[in-house]
Amino acid sequence: MATIKMAYGRASLTLLIPDKNILNEIGCASSDPTTSGERVLSEALKSFDTDLVSNRRVTVLCDDYTRPTPRAEIFKALFPKLSTARAVDLVISTGTHAAKTPGNDDIIEAAEKAAKSAGLRAIESFVHDVNGSVFIHAGQTSQGTQVRYNRVLDRAEIFIVISDMKPHYFAGYSNPIKHFLPGCCDFSAVENNHSMALDPKSSFGRHPLHPDPERQNNPLALDQLEAMGLIVGDRSVYAVHLITNEGQIMDAMFGEIFNTLPEMFRRVDGYFGETVEPADIAIVTPGGFPDDESLYTSQRALELTAAGVKTDGRVLFFSACENGIGTAKAKQNFYDRLVLPLADVLKTIEEDYVLYAHKAYKFALMIQKLKTLAIKSEIAPEILAAAHLTPIENPQQILNTWLAEKPDATINIFHHANKLAIYEKAKS
Repeated sequence: MATIKMAYGRASLTLLIPDKNILNEIGCASSDPTTSGERVLSEALKSFDTDLVSNRRVTVLCDDYTRPTPRAEIFKALFPKLSTARAVDLVISTGTHAAKTPGNDDIIEAAEKAAKSAGLRAIESFVHDVNGSVFIHAGQTSQGTQVRYNRVLDRAEIFIVISDMKPHYFAGYSNPIKHFLPGCCDFSAVENNHSMALDPKSSFGRHPLHPDPERQNNPLALDQLEAMGLIVGDRSVYAVHLITNEGQIMDAMFGEIFNTLPEMFRRVDGYFGETVEPADIAIVTPGGFPDDESLYTSQRALELTAAGVKTDGRVLFFSACENGIGTAKAKQNFYDRLVLPLADVLKTIEEDYVLYAHKAYKFALMIQKLKTLAIKSEIAPEILAAAHLTPIENPQQILNTWLAEKPDATINIFHHANKLAIYEKAKS
């Protein structure tokens, strides 16, 4: 009998599972305990030539508090390299997330502390606010996105993006390009871009800059790439690329993004990509807080592991959701859509896409495929049941019931699923 701990919110829950039923237990690769994140960063930043930023205004872009990036550690390593810059701006690229939050305030405080320690001449911090920023129109992409971006980016002479990379269920990968669109664009630009998530080719593991030509077709990621080009013009974009797990830095690279992204995509595939045989049951955890802070956030874990469960199979999902469904906008266009009959969910979104609805669309497709999608959550059971989910109080009990019905059922277990990329093994 295997004892399996599943991350749940800020704690974990335990399952007892017969060894004979477990097909795979998959999580993210662990960091080398003999190599510190500080050392990994130091090695990556050896290629940083300070002449790159000498007497120039540098804009550093980083993600917001909803992502578990070890920012303080990165600021400490990066900012001394910027000491020759004329000025440094920090921009938190929130996309459509809330701007004014204690978590974002903490990021600014950490940045200012690191800047002072590094002796930077000047640093100003900005939080992108989709509802309150002034936007500049940069033009239109080939796929019709009107690109309006936060004018604070016009201050930059060179960009350095702090990018915690992992598979992304419709943009291919979380990567530096996303810090421009959706990171620093207006609502309409993000909405048009994200409408392309309904295209099956807009999926994880695919990106125009992927080294494998067979994996370069992703309409949504291409739109983001074009938008970045319109925003930055002839200014250079560099990145501190990171691969992390549980806040630990496992790998890093610094360089101009077009020169480094193909290699970083290859590395992400190596750390997080797995090919499996679909099982009768999939047991999934996004990885605890903040990856399961809301149902809107945690749903991506189901998308990234969907290939690990059979059609008409069952999923046991651990998602505490201490922030409930998500923001008011997310509830309106994600949850409120999902309570419709599933056929209507798909039809209405195909006819009239609005931002956040892609999550309902993909969720509906998955629920249609499954016999049961059972969820352990702090969200009220009646709210979950209205969205075609099966709320449970006791995960062990439901698993025992399923195994009593089918004693030889196969099980795939996925930890830290918000970072995994699960592909179906080809049938022989």
